[in-house]
Amino acid sequence: MFRSLLPLCLALGLVAIACSSSGEGGRVVEVTQAEDGCTPTTITAKPGEKLNLKVKNTTGNSYEIEGEGGTQLEEVLIPEGRTREIGYTVPSEGGTFEVKCYVPGGVETMIEIEAS
Repeated sequence: MFRSLLPLCLALGLVAIACSSSGEGGRVVEVTQAEDGCTPTTITAKPGEKLNLKVKNTTGNSYEIEGEGGTQLEEVLIPEGRTREIGYTVPSEGGTFEVKCYVPGGVETMIEIEAS
């Protein structure tokens, strides 16, 4: 019986790993992408804190969000009318980290994550 459960347990473990990299876990910070840019423009965090950026695109355009100036956040596309969750761990040394939220060739907002 236990041998028949082994593949199921392995599959569930892989699903758990995949879910943890999709942005689940950490403090939820809601970011709204509107026609005139993104809000909030400042996020206060603690050094080493794990954030779950829940990015909602309320526009008719696809938006992108990515780290700038050395901020380690890969570019993510958020299609019009959709929401994406993005995991981000604030570096343990603290400081200000920039995230660009924009429509390619259009409106652009810089979000600052301030950790101290």
